[in-house]
Amino acid sequence: MSVCGKSIFAFVFLFMCSLAINASSPKSYLYDTKTENGKVISKVVFSQEDGLLSKQVRYEFRYNEEGKVSEKTAYRWDGRNDEWVPFYQVTYRYDAQGDIQTRYGMWDKKKKVFGLNVQNMVIPGANYEEIFS
Repeated sequence: MSVCGKSIFAFVFLFMCSLAINASSPKSYLYDTKTENGKVISKVVFSQEDGLLSKQVRYEFRYNEEGKVSEKTAYRWDGRNDEWVPFYQVTYRYDAQGDIQTRYGMWDKKKKVFGLNVQNMVIPGANYEEIFS
């Protein structure tokens, strides 16, 4: 093998090793959480790679009269337009049996409502802390 061939082989080998190392190193995430009166009202998730922070997702929370979460809205960061774009919304109602009635809907850009892929689910009220911790 010529010197040029060995150099190319070495370059390709090092390139493949760097890809493998980068693929195996997990992303780390940082959170900026805002609270009011002991309740989380918003949370922004940043990914951290090579010392740089990138906005990923923002969550906003609303509460009912009893202080329980009644609404969670998620937004994705659009770096191209430098803005938060609606992603999905989950609403929570608490019934007399203690169960949590949930409604999930994704953002419909044309109609400007959370009306896509709507799903309803009932969650046992005993799971409240697991859901919102």
